[in-house]
Amino acid sequence: MKFNREDMSESKWFGFLQKYWLYIVVVIAVIIVAVSSINIYREEVLEIDPDVKMEEQNTLSFASAYIDTLNPIVSKSEDTYYISKLIYNSLFDYTADLNVEGELVESYTVDTEKAYVDISLRSAVTFHNGDALTARDISFTVNAIKSYGSEGLYYEKASKIDSVNVKDDRNVRIYFSDNYDCSLDALTFPILPRGEYSSAGALLKDTDEFVPVGTGMYKYSSYDSLKELDLSPNESYFADKAQKSVSIKILPEKTMASNMLEIGSVTCYTDIGSDRKSLVEDKGLTMYDMISNQVDFMVFNTQSPLFTSKEVRKGICYAIDENQVLSEGYMDDGVLADTIYYPGFLGVADSNTNYAFDRDKAIEILAEEGYEDTDLNGKIEDAEGNDVTVSLLVNSDNANRIAAARIIEKNLERAGFSVEIRAVEWDEYNKLIEEKDFDILLTGYEMEGSYDLRSFFDGANTWGYENQEILEKVRELDRLHTSEEYTSIYAEIKDMLADEAQYYTLCYKKMGLIGVDTFEAKELPVFNDIFKNCNTWTWKKKITDDDESKK
Repeated sequence: MKFNREDMSESKWFGFLQKYWLYIVVVIAVIIVAVSSINIYREEVLEIDPDVKMEEQNTLSFASAYIDTLNPIVSKSEDTYYISKLIYNSLFDYTADLNVEGELVESYTVDTEKAYVDISLRSAVTFHNGDALTARDISFTVNAIKSYGSEGLYYEKASKIDSVNVKDDRNVRIYFSDNYDCSLDALTFPILPRGEYSSAGALLKDTDEFVPVGTGMYKYSSYDSLKELDLSPNESYFADKAQKSVSIKILPEKTMASNMLEIGSVTCYTDIGSDRKSLVEDKGLTMYDMISNQVDFMVFNTQSPLFTSKEVRKGICYAIDENQVLSEGYMDDGVLADTIYYPGFLGVADSNTNYAFDRDKAIEILAEEGYEDTDLNGKIEDAEGNDVTVSLLVNSDNANRIAAARIIEKNLERAGFSVEIRAVEWDEYNKLIEEKDFDILLTGYEMEGSYDLRSFFDGANTWGYENQEILEKVRELDRLHTSEEYTSIYAEIKDMLADEAQYYTLCYKKMGLIGVDTFEAKELPVFNDIFKNCNTWTWKKKITDDDESKK
């Protein structure tokens, strides 16, 4: 339909309206419904009141437990460790895949045989007090950490250093005591300014009124040990500068964090609790999932005649429906991984296909090893014609592992095994592990940031597994290499772990970054640095008439 408005007289308009009035009414109705729907969606679904103004806030508030001291050298607090990463920089720091990269380091070279690393520091880096970062600060910090002793958070790292050779202001050589235990992981401790303290001894004594001075993205502003620690952006930071201040709210119990979130006193916090999803839904909060350092896995008892063969172990692995274990055993609150190492560790992607569920393949492998259902009764027999029973040991106080065990039980029964689940209390559970009284153990581990898993292969683990070939390769990760070399070594380890099939990962559990309803995180933190990337986080506050009147 085409018409020219200028050619239409009043009578023609009347005739037009008579002819097309129904179309006009429909169009108007559609517009009204659309506008109404948008408003309903905003108000009821998004819970956005059109009459409430939203204003972006300039301060991020985090929840913390009691802080023993702000001095990172003498602190024993996990919370101080996380806070220190906001205030200080290290020579090296962990990436999201737990590789290490230079932070205060511009370039470096390593000598694996002589066990030293030559470091050139970034230029034009200053501490919060205005002092320039020099190689002498590195030497000072190492000596302070070692002087304080084994009770400090960073002693284990610094203790691996034999000496620090200051070449000039920007160049330093660090010698390690043992070339088999000298990875760049050891250089991930905070660097303090030598000029701020009269001596290392003075630094170690000053714990009560300690004012932290680092090179980090944030600098000290004020501190009330019973209330809060306030940090402000470091305007002289050498990289991307923070745009918001940070307030660390000190709570008697971290469990109070969700209540503080509701009233806007806390912006966000991290939580690994299994009830966090319902909490978020009930209180209308925002949550981002991230991978924690807690992993649940199966261990085969290689002292059991059935599992001396790695091919049998592989058959068992193929018989397990890993997706069902994750969805029904862990309620999808985890991620699959193809080794016990962190998913994507050192930049090597997980395929999750090493032992992807394949019952037919499992039965085929087991048959080749002499375990076959010869009488077609649904049960596999050994060489003597006996049914094969597998015991699963699990601690009875872990609901996820119990649920996973029941799924594994059904999976293995469908592959022809008889299965016995032994769900026992914690003390009995540990006793049976020590006695090696199990076929398959369902257990878990809380990984450290450095991911030193030598104990998984050296026989020192409670289940007594030892593999010298894998152990020697794992030890290579404890020597000085470039990031690319670490990645290459781990790729080899990964293939060896898959072939050995001693450990079967059930899942890495998730944790949540929980914030107020208007909280947004462009980049997520990692489990060993819960405030990492907080400079990309934002939140908006609802502005009331009272707020407006105060302006």
